[in-house]
Amino acid sequence: MNSFITLLAAAAIAVGLSACSNSHEADDHSGHAHDAAGPATDKNAKPYPLSVCIVSAESFDHGKPYVFAHEGQEIKLCCKDCLKDFQNEPAKYLAKLKTDRK
Repeated sequence: MNSFITLLAAAAIAVGLSACSNSHEADDHSGHAHDAAGPATDKNAKPYPLSVCIVSAESFDHGKPYVFAHEGQEIKLCCKDCLKDFQNEPAKYLAKLKTDRK
């Protein structure tokens, strides 16, 4: 009986630790939609100059990017999940556009 409880506890810990290690960088993007077009973009927005997601730096080869306009700039994300990160720190990610244009 003791060995069964020990085995059960070890399994619970292993499951808990594997759930904690999940990060966006290790995400294979299989759990969410890739073809989310995003809100209608501003026709006057500056074109997006990068070939990768501004948040995760992942390519867009797994589906259509999530596209939207932010303060007159077209933004492309690999998935809608990156939108939250972008909205939390837009200046951090917009700085990538400025360094790319130099």
